[in-house]
Amino acid sequence: MSKLTIGEQIRTLRKSKGLSQELLAENAGINLRTLQRIESGSVVPRGETLRLLAQALDIPVEELAASEELFASVGEPSGLMREDQGFLRLMNLSALSFWFIPFGNIIAPLVLWIFKRNEIAGVMDLGKRILNFQITWSIIFYGFICFGGMSGIFFKSPFMMLTVIALLYFGNTVFIFINTQKIIRGDEDVYPLGFKIIQ
Repeated sequence: MSKLTIGEQIRTLRKSKGLSQELLAENAGINLRTLQRIESGSVVPRGETLRLLAQALDIPVEELAASEELFASVGEPSGLMREDQGFLRLMNLSALSFWFIPFGNIIAPLVLWIFKRNEIAGVMDLGKRILNFQITWSIIFYGFICFGGMSGIFFKSPFMMLTVIALLYFGNTVFIFINTQKIIRGDEDVYPLGFKIIQ
């Protein structure tokens, strides 16, 4: 008989205690959408989220963390990961380097992801999400620049082009800071946007 995934364990325990998803999310202090994604298996809870769920379900966190799928489902070897929320925040904030280096929003997180994805819990999944979003943003941004240059819009209306460029820069910066706050809170719903280029 195959072992239950961590999402299936949480759903089974929740139902056995007669809790709705809304009530469990409220008791654990997490976002309802995050719980729904955990139970469906689309995300794997890490660190503080796992502890909050275990506490709300009144079970030892080790009972949930013992699942082999906890790390295997995100491509990380079980039992070898260490927790480091600071590194997760650093990897996310490294995307701000696009202010100084063209494609820095992809290069900096990619380097950190490659070197730490098998050492720190959550890096594998978060790195993919950051990179998929930043690649998507770069396609839109540099596509817009190329289109503006080739179509002559830059020369006809430079103010409009500069405004759009500034808005795209500002939007990406704000989105990075919003997702940093989500990482600090332990919210699993980070970077929900972007093409799934890295699977």
